[in-house]
Order: sequence, then structure tokens, then C-alpha cells
Amino acid sequence: MPQPPQTCEELLARMIEFDTVVAYQSGREAPEKPLADYLAGLATEWGFRIRELPVDGAGPNLLIEHLVDEQAPWIMFDSHLDTVGTEGMSIPPFEPAIRDGRMYGRGACDTKGTGATMLWSLKQYAQSESQPNNIAVLLSVGEEHVQIGARAFVDQHLALLGWRPAAVVVGEPTRMNVLAATGGFIRWKMTTLGKACHSSQPDRGHNAIYDMARLITMLEDDYIAKIEATDPLVGRASAAGTVVSGGRQVNVIPSEATLTFDRRLVPGEIGETELTRVKELVAELIARRPGMQVDHHHFESAPPMAVVDGGAWSEAAVAALASVGITSKISGELFTTNGNHFAAAGIPTLVTGPGDIAQAHTVDEWIELEQIALGIKGYTALMQAEVPIRD
Repeated sequence: MPQPPQTCEELLARMIEFDTVVAYQSGREAPEKPLADYLAGLATEWGFRIRELPVDGAGPNLLIEHLVDEQAPWIMFDSHLDTVGTEGMSIPPFEPAIRDGRMYGRGACDTKGTGATMLWSLKQYAQSESQPNNIAVLLSVGEEHVQIGARAFVDQHLALLGWRPAAVVVGEPTRMNVLAATGGFIRWKMTTLGKACHSSQPDRGHNAIYDMARLITMLEDDYIAKIEATDPLVGRASAAGTVVSGGRQVNVIPSEATLTFDRRLVPGEIGETELTRVKELVAELIARRPGMQVDHHHFESAPPMAVVDGGAWSEAAVAALASVGITSKISGELFTTNGNHFAAAGIPTLVTGPGDIAQAHTVDEWIELEQIALGIKGYTALMQAEVPIRD
């Protein structure tokens, strides 16, 4: 084991050096495992208990536990180890650099910055006089691909821990503002099926691209434009066609065209209900277009993160942050995080962390060093927060 990091910035730099591009983009099995092994060794050296929690088809989640008192509540902090890909980056993605008060590198903002500050906060908390809560840090895998680590934690690991979180803090770059609710999604592909033939005799075939054009127009006019669902924190639901493809070569009438559709959900909406509604609209279109055929293939979804406890945990968090001079507001966002799965399990959950989402996934990803310091202060305060106890 190399010399332990002496600062949180040094810890973050070491984390950035590990290539943890999510498996579906990198093609590597368990890309987070080397980083998880390094952090497990560091946490053990610091005196914490570690557990590897297996995830089917991926590397394990890493759970780091600090038990203070069997009767004390548990607060769990979650940060994902994987990152998005590096194609097109203007900086060396895995060579961390500090310039002009910023740390650069893939994952610096999303979300190795939150993971490093959580671990550093835990180290400080364990040495402090005030330790009212048991603390766990979950370093999860596969968030950038349908949150497979968080799903596995809720579906498989939670019941086996021997304890249940009274509250969860999910680390994402919010500049330490508190997100009490976030959106979910359902995604599927719609494929129009035609009949191929030589393009010099188009009437002998059935052009799937023409049917796709009609399908897209219908979706825009009759479905997307009529979405009305809103949430006071998250805002208005949305939908969009995001990828379209079709045809094989210039002189062949296309037999297939495919649209990928992304429906963003607000709390209170159910993805399967929206899928059914679109299927009904497509069926009505088919009835008006003899010979038109459409197949649907649902490939991923996540529920929205709704407020579980009337907002008590978020309000307690804002108060805890204010106690150390951090002004935070409660809000929501339409994007999706691991928190969606913890909240769906009935656990009061919020999202907060250092950094700004505007720097996530960028070609020169970075986080301000001031945000790292703010994250340590904020997460330590949340570890010491009074957790609202539900009846």
C-alpha cells in the first residue's frame, strides 16, 4: 500500500488516476474494482470495517462502516465509483492536475469529488468528540448505466446488513444545495418494419423510414406536446426522441428504422403507464396507415425519487449545513441518481455534494478546490446531524 494521502485533494487525485469508465462504455469487466480495492485498503488502515457486496454482472459495491453505538441511527452516504467515457476530452483524463484553484480529471466532479470528500469527512468524524450517528459510506458501481450498484444494494444487500439506514445522502455535484426529489425515466426503442426492395422500384417494397417519419411527427404532436405532469420541486416531465437510425445502403428501400425514446418522469408518474399510453397512440396511427408495423423494446427504467418523509430529512440537512455556515436551499432536478432506488425502498433520501453539475461529463472536467473544502465541512456536519425519527 502506498503512503496514505495526507489531504483530501491528494486522495481525490489518486482516485482520478484509476480508469473507472463504466463497463458498458469501456467494455471492461468490473472497471471500478482496482479503485475499490485501493479504497478498501485505505479504509482498513484508518480503522473502519469494510464489506464487499457482490453485484451480478459487475464488480462489487464497497461498504465502509463506522459503528459508534448499536442504539444510534445509521446515516449512509453513497457515491459512485464509475465515470462516463473519455472520448473527445481535451485533457489527459487520468492524470490529475491542479491549475487556477481547480482539480482536473475525469470524475473530479462526477463523482469522485463527492466520494473523496465523504471518506475524508468520515475520517474526521471518527476522530471528533461528537459522534451521534453510526456512519456508512457506500461506494457503488455502475451508476452511469441504470444504477446497477444501487439497485443491487436495495434488492439484495439491504436486508442482509444487520442494520437499516435511517437516512441516506447521495453524493452528486449540487454545490451543497439539497435535492429532495429527482426525476426518473423509462427508455425504449420503437422499430418500424417495412419491406426491402431495389430503390428503382420503390412501390415493390414498404419504406420503414417514411413510417418512422410519421411516427416521430405523431409522438411530437400527440404525446410530447401534451405532457402536463409536474412536481413542485422537480418541475415538468419531458420526453424526447434521442437516437434514430434506418436503412442499409443508398439503393435499397429500408426494411427497418429505429427510434430511441427517453421519457423523463416526475414523482407520482409510473413509467409503464407512459409506455402503455404511447403504445395506444401508436396503435391508433397504425390503424390509419395500412401496412405500418411497429415493434417496442423497453430496455431500461428508474423510478423518480419522491420525498419519503414529508421533507423532514432535507430540512434537517439544511439546518445542519447552516450550522457550519453553508447556505443551502431545498430543490429538485429532473435528472436521475442512485437516490431514486433508496427512496423507492422507503428510506428518507437527499442528494447533495460539492462541485457543479455544469462541469460533469465535460471535455475538461474539473472541481474547484474551494468546493472540496466545502464538501468536507458539509458532509461532516451531515454526519453529526440529528436524524428525524419516523413513527
